[in-house]
Amino acid sequence: MIVIVVDSMTGLGKKFADKLGYPVFDIQHYQHDSKDEVFLITRSVNFGEITEPTKLFLTAYAKHVIGVAVSGNRSWGKTFGAAGDKIQLGYGIPLILKFEGLGFPHEVNQVKSWLAQRSPSK
Repeated sequence: MIVIVVDSMTGLGKKFADKLGYPVFDIQHYQHDSKDEVFLITRSVNFGEITEPTKLFLTAYAKHVIGVAVSGNRSWGKTFGAAGDKIQLGYGIPLILKFEGLGFPHEVNQVKSWLAQRSPSK
């Protein structure tokens, strides 16, 4: 079963996750079920760094994470969503999307489509 785990400071990442149609869990409270495939929605801090909660989560569950989307601020220029690049390089987890704010409808649909390919019964 695909679940969405979210590391969101402002709640915008959670609002994006809620649009995807899968169970959503806060990163601080997620308890892994061996049947779960996790799609991670996280954020960048300090101009492109991975947050501590996400680092801890990935230490425990990286092998169960099927993809990641990262929220950020486009005004950060080349470091926009850079935590996603670091997660992809460091953990081998595909970076599916970098988005700002709530994400645009086409971005939500992009992630929905990617997840549907992973879960044909959804």
